[in-house]
Amino acid sequence: MTKPTEVRCLDCDRKLKTSVSRARHIGEGCWRKRQAEARARSALVPLPGFTRHGDLAGLDGPSLLDQLTEDGPHAS
Repeated sequence: MTKPTEVRCLDCDRKLKTSVSRARHIGEGCWRKRQAEARARSALVPLPGFTRHGDLAGLDGPSLLDQLTEDGPHAS
């Protein structure tokens, strides 16, 4: 059986030991870090004035309708 060629992590340059890590060129620790960062970037951000589950109010803050007057948005 031939010895696998040495593959190093693209992030930290450590020698990779598992076949999965060698296939992705990313070590287990660096892979977990990348996954955590991706989950943090894709987390939902609540928008002011919107409800999330139908019964929960969004963040308090000004609404786009607050700037309107009875005569219209540009009436003075």
